[in-house]
Amino acid sequence: MMTFRIRLGALAVSLVSAAALIGQPGALGAETRSFVVDEFYLASYFTEADCPDGLDPSAAEFYRAQLARIGHSKEEIEAALKDFPGEGGAAQPWIPLVAVRGDGKTNVYANPETMPDPGLKTVKGRYGFGFNLDGRGAQSPNSFEDPTTHKRGIDNQLYRVFGCVRGFRGVAKVAGEPAMSNADEVHWDKLKDITPAMLVSITAENGFGKDGDVTVLIGRALEPATRDASGKMVQRDMTYRIDADPRTRNVFHATMRNGVIVAEPGTLSLVLDNYYNSAFKFDHARLRLRVKPDGELSGMVGGYTPWFPLYHAMAVGGYVEEYALSADLPGIYYALKKLADADPDPRTGENRSISAAYAIEAVPAFAIDQATQKTATNNER
Repeated sequence: MMTFRIRLGALAVSLVSAAALIGQPGALGAETRSFVVDEFYLASYFTEADCPDGLDPSAAEFYRAQLARIGHSKEEIEAALKDFPGEGGAAQPWIPLVAVRGDGKTNVYANPETMPDPGLKTVKGRYGFGFNLDGRGAQSPNSFEDPTTHKRGIDNQLYRVFGCVRGFRGVAKVAGEPAMSNADEVHWDKLKDITPAMLVSITAENGFGKDGDVTVLIGRALEPATRDASGKMVQRDMTYRIDADPRTRNVFHATMRNGVIVAEPGTLSLVLDNYYNSAFKFDHARLRLRVKPDGELSGMVGGYTPWFPLYHAMAVGGYVEEYALSADLPGIYYALKKLADADPDPRTGENRSISAAYAIEAVPAFAIDQATQKTATNNER
C-alpha cells in the first residue's frame, strides 16, 4: 500500500520584499531551501530473515485454496484458472468466482469478513525502519530494531503487514537503507503524472551548515511534478506554487544537528489522489531528514495512520489489484486489523490506526508560497 513514495534549491517565499526567491541567507541569517518529492514509499527492510515462514502464496495459489474451501471442485477451479490471468479486457471465468469467494454470493473486497481470516504471513524479522512512536523503546511490544542505528522499539506495523506479500517486495538501491517495493514503485510512478507534486521547504534559522532551529513545511503544489529527460526521475530546479489549502500544509518545528533534521511530534496530512489513497494522515508524526552533499533530500516520515483507508484504496481495485500484486486482499484486511496498534475505538476497543514509516527522496526545487503571498497582498491593501 500505501504504500502512501518521497525522491536544493531556493524557496520562493512571498515576504513582502524583493527577496521573494530564497535559497540564500536572508534577514537574521535564515536560509530556506525547497525540494520536490521524487519518491515516497513504505520504508521496508528486505532480507532473507524477515519472512522465515516464506512469502505469501501467489494469487493463483490462494484462489485455488479458497475456492476449494467454499465447495468448488478441482475440475471447476482448474477450468476457471486455465488461462489465468488472461489478456486484455476479455471476461475471464475465474473473476466472478474469486470476487465472491467468501460466502459464494457477496463481494469479498467490499465485505472481507464474509470469508475467514486466511492467515497472511507477516514479517517476523528483527529489523525494521521507522520511529519509536509510543516512547517505550525496547519495551514496546512487537517492535523492531533499526538496522543502522540499532535503536530499539521501532514501530512500523504496516511494514510487518506487507513485507511478506510478493508484490510488496523490493531491493534497496543502497545497502542498509529503506527499500522500495514493486507495488510502491508502480503506484508512485502513476501518481507523479496525475496528482500535484509534494513539496518540502526547510528554513534554517542559522543557515544550512550550522546547528540550530529549523522549520519544515510539507505541502502540495498546484502543479504535477515535471520529469527529467529520462522520464524516470523528477527534474531538478523547477518552480512550483505551494497550495494555500490548509488541508495540505504541514508545519513542523525541528532542530538540525550535524546536518540531520529531526522534528517535534505533530500531525501530518497529505492529500493525494483517489487512485492510490485520497489522503494520508499521521498522528504523533515524526520527521527525520538530511540534505545530502549533492543537494538532494532524503529521510523518513512516520506516525500512526488510519488503516481502513489503506485497505479501501486497494480494495477498490478488486481482483486486478489482487492478482497483479499477488496480494490476498481479505488477508491484508485481517492483518491490518490485527496489527493495528493505536487509536482504540471507544465502543469496540479495536485499534483504528497502525504505525508506519515512509521514506522520502526529493530533489532541489523553487517554490512560491501562495498562502504567504496572498497574506502579503491583503496586507498591502
